[in-house]
Amino acid sequence: MLVVLVGVSAFVFRAVLLSWHSQETRTGIDIALDRGIEEMVRDLRKARQAQSVNNDEIRFTHNLIAYYIYYFYNANDSYPPSFSQGSYQLRKAELSGGISGTFTYGSGSIIITEALPPATSDLSISANLITLDLSIKRGDETIRSRTQVRPRNL
Repeated sequence: MLVVLVGVSAFVFRAVLLSWHSQETRTGIDIALDRGIEEMVRDLRKARQAQSVNNDEIRFTHNLIAYYIYYFYNANDSYPPSFSQGSYQLRKAELSGGISGTFTYGSGSIIITEALPPATSDLSISANLITLDLSIKRGDETIRSRTQVRPRNL
């Protein structure tokens, strides 16, 4: 009887620990994703000009002087990426030469890590509406966040 009781207790204890670990991982992903999406929404809401290329990058400007790009980066890809890797960083870099200008692939600040590549994730523009559809995978946990931004100055 004691062996059965210890076995059941161990099983329940293990289930609780696994559940706690899973929830901790999901919370970490959720916080990182929310923070990144919030930064992007703030930037894109102020955009005076914006364009999307292949639903995997967004180029924009606030003042028609400085231009920026949000793009997916993985060191094992070259630009434009083939999206053959399992995860990417979402980065923000400055463009030189206007909205269609150039940048160094791998440059800029990291906004989100462990992002799933397109077509799972999507950065697109339709008319006056920017769609940010991002998924992050860490271990066995995946969280998706989808929002739409209507720039005030377009």
